[in-house]
Amino acid sequence: MNKKLLENMASLFTLKGAEYIISFITLPYLLRVLGPEKFGAIAFAQTIITYGNLLVDYGFNLTAPRDIAKCNKEDIPKNFAAFYGAKFVLLIPILLIGTLLMAIFHNYLDIMLMLCVLPSLIGNVIFPIWYFQGIQEMRFITVFNLIARTISVVAIFVFVTVQSDYRLAAFLQSVTPVMAGVISLMVLYRKTPEIFSMPSWHDIKVKFKEGWDIFISTVFISLYTNSNVFILGIMTNDTVVSYYSAANKLIMAVNGLMGPISSAIFPHIAALYKESREKAIAFLHKTVRYIGGLSFLASLGTFILAEPIVHIIMGDSYEESILILRILSFFPFVVALSNIFGVQTMVTFGMQNIFSRILMLSALFNFILIFPLIHFWEGVGLSITVMIVESFVTITMYLILRKNGICLL
Repeated sequence: MNKKLLENMASLFTLKGAEYIISFITLPYLLRVLGPEKFGAIAFAQTIITYGNLLVDYGFNLTAPRDIAKCNKEDIPKNFAAFYGAKFVLLIPILLIGTLLMAIFHNYLDIMLMLCVLPSLIGNVIFPIWYFQGIQEMRFITVFNLIARTISVVAIFVFVTVQSDYRLAAFLQSVTPVMAGVISLMVLYRKTPEIFSMPSWHDIKVKFKEGWDIFISTVFISLYTNSNVFILGIMTNDTVVSYYSAANKLIMAVNGLMGPISSAIFPHIAALYKESREKAIAFLHKTVRYIGGLSFLASLGTFILAEPIVHIIMGDSYEESILILRILSFFPFVVALSNIFGVQTMVTFGMQNIFSRILMLSALFNFILIFPLIHFWEGVGLSITVMIVESFVTITMYLILRKNGICLL
């Protein structure tokens, strides 16, 4: 691992550490001030807006840093303009369709709450995280995010004081990527104004074509991740959603421990693969050992400490989240392996089509399980569904890679 890779990991771990501190401060505060019902309402609205984020991403969160990392320096402005233009092309129809759907279902949705979580979609477009990943300069992501999150946290403690402030709480959380995006664009324009140019329609269409397989993959990932909370909300109520979402947020925090490493090594593996397939595989072998071992220890610790974690962070009213947290505790370990097998290996090695098919099959498997398990066991049933499906994804990816002569264990 070279100096740049270690520097990027350090930057992202700094960001992740700050996020943990912020979450440890704000999550218990919001859980207690808003209560299970309003906290669940925010989680439900955020789940809906995730579909917009999914569409506007179009898989560019994977293809963009990969392409930026592989291209020559003189081609970076052309690629930057094409990806940025493609995301804006997607944003306009998504906003129009969202407005239409809110008008149709206004009797069933908290429209003001939906508008309060909408800024996260705008921030997704204007904050070019993928560019900083591609040029392997993660420290910029860290700085911009920390500035925006600090402003947001201070505002939450000052202005969110009673349960009726739940819409404001949602807005202050969702506006963070907008602030980070604006700051990043100002810095980029000052440091590298040459990367800002008008993209051609041909270049935009090329990016859409190249990203299609990844887009399909992310759609099916969403079908058995984000849709699960939506289905839970439809089949139960906001309180049940809150119990599950609170435990899930803790699991995502644990899972995020590996996020800085995964984000940093993805463009690094792409660059290694361009140089030598064998070097990329050798590096992936080491990645499996280190990330697999660390994520297993994190999962084991979560399983053992689930009860005190819930009581300390969430409070006594979230007793039902303990079992859910225990069931989900090994999610970080399973997903860490599937990320290496799928994103880091299959996507980098040009196996996007196989990657997509695995996720399509997994989404179907998820829908076979989810309705009966939620019907009988509500949030616990959903957590069981998640673990079965994620295990299926990881095992299937490993077996297919091994069949293709890539054995990473």
